[in-house]
Amino acid sequence: MIALNLKNLSVRLGGKTVLDGITATLAGGEIVSVIGQNGSGKTTFLKAIAGICAHHGVVEVKDGEKTLSAKVIRYMPQLSTVTSRLTVFEMVLLGLEGELGWRVDQATFDRVDRMLHLLEIDHLAHTSVASLSGGQKQLVFLAQAFVSDPKVLLLDEPTSALDLRYQLVVMNAIGRYTQACGAVTLVVMHDLLNAARFSQKVLLLDRAKVLALDTPAKVFDQERLESVYGVKVSVEASKAGFLNVIPIEPSSTHHD
Repeated sequence: MIALNLKNLSVRLGGKTVLDGITATLAGGEIVSVIGQNGSGKTTFLKAIAGICAHHGVVEVKDGEKTLSAKVIRYMPQLSTVTSRLTVFEMVLLGLEGELGWRVDQATFDRVDRMLHLLEIDHLAHTSVASLSGGQKQLVFLAQAFVSDPKVLLLDEPTSALDLRYQLVVMNAIGRYTQACGAVTLVVMHDLLNAARFSQKVLLLDRAKVLALDTPAKVFDQERLESVYGVKVSVEASKAGFLNVIPIEPSSTHHD
């Protein structure tokens, strides 16, 4: 089974401690939502794991007793403005850039094609990415991330700015990949409802440390959330069986 081991992971930026000695083991086959206030270090946490942010400590990916290379880690940043003239097929193909040679063989084309079908965007294969809707673009970049078969998937707010339908489509796609490949998937989330619904675990960052790492039901404690977010909340179960975190009013005793 795949596992991501973090040992004393620390980051300092501009003289400020952003992450302070984080130690945790995250199991494959689970989505872990990373939550916390703005500025709590969520994006930095993903970047440190991906190796694109200077850090101290150990990031280790294990498959049983075998240690895997950092190539099995894939980071997908927040969706930004896309002006590329590349087609959907070409954009997903770039996800294999480390494996591509001067010629692209049939097996590689088939690999990309299977991923487009998996995410149900095969009909867009020859369409310019820049012309797509936000939800369609997000599916394209997920396909680009998935096609290299990563064992650790790091997604920074993949549902931001998406409508309700595409939030479900995107999170369901992430869930299918995570379970099918046994990947460790970390997803930065601001929407606590989506975090509760789609995650097996929630990692709550506060003041550069992990304040809690457990199931949504255990992490979404009313007193803890009120302390971290500075707002009075009600934590309730919906008729569909999902947890709802309902903000009521700002807390008068909270201090940043």
